Amino acid sequence: MAEKCDVCGEEFDSERGLHIHQGKEHSEKNQSNEGQNQGKNGISITPRQFGASAFAFGLLLGLVLGGIGTSVLGTSQNTIEAAPSGNTDNADNNGNTGNQGPDSLDTVDMSNIDMEGEPVLGEEDAPVTMVAYEDFQCPFCKRFEEGAVPQIVSNYVDNGQVKIIWKDRPLKNLHPWAKPAAESMECVYREGGNDSFWTLKDKVFSNQNQLSTSNAQSQIKSWAAEEGVSESAIQTCIDNGDAMSEVEADSQEGQELGASGTPTSFVNGQKLVGAQPFSRFETVIESELGN
Repeated sequence: MAEKCDVCGEEFDSERGLHIHQGKEHSEKNQSNEGQNQGKNGISITPRQFGASAFAFGLLLGLVLGGIGTSVLGTSQNTIEAAPSGNTDNADNNGNTGNQGPDSLDTVDMSNIDMEGEPVLGEEDAPVTMVAYEDFQCPFCKRFEEGAVPQIVSNYVDNGQVKIIWKDRPLKNLHPWAKPAAESMECVYREGGNDSFWTLKDKVFSNQNQLSTSNAQSQIKSWAAEEGVSESAIQTCIDNGDAMSEVEADSQEGQELGASGTPTSFVNGQKLVGAQPFSRFETVIESELGN
């Protein structure tokens, strides 16, 4: 039987008594020297042994990280209540929803927000201004509108400390009827005034599951008629095209300010993303009021 190299385990060439190992020739003579050096210098790892060890280590690391990932995923699922709907603008171009985490908090210059001619709830001279970018079809906006918003209104808007300004941010790729609904609601505001808008806004969210691409505008016009706003006037407003231009301008502004998901609110410039609980808004508002 041919001799084997103690370093790599390969057989020596039967004729020459040598083979190529790690870029150099090994012979039966220097094999014993290699073995002695191993004893002096510690363990010697060959390329094959190193490759096998690296593979085993990578496999173990993958299993460990996989377990951590599962744990993180489980945790993130518990925060879904606050998570905003994703960024449809990035999704159009890159397939990226661009969702921001529920605890994302940043600041913007409120002078960069055009508040002229927008629906306002509260006193004009309120010391705290809250601007909300929302999507009528967004489930997290519905949660926000039925959760934190009524508490903000009862605790701060009704006593003149906060005013809320509505801004449209329809995520057209995610929510196909959000944009026509926003256009209709802009016309409700223009034809019926501020009070009609806020009344119909609540009705849209409370009946969100009844609306679709085919009936959103007709249903909103019907609800508006119940509030005394002419259906024909709303349709004329829609046909004019100015309302849709306003919706698109709001949405573009929101994107530029970092409102990548909905709902996104700016409270005196501080950004709160997602259907946050009232306590988060309360903390920011109280800080802005100097309490």
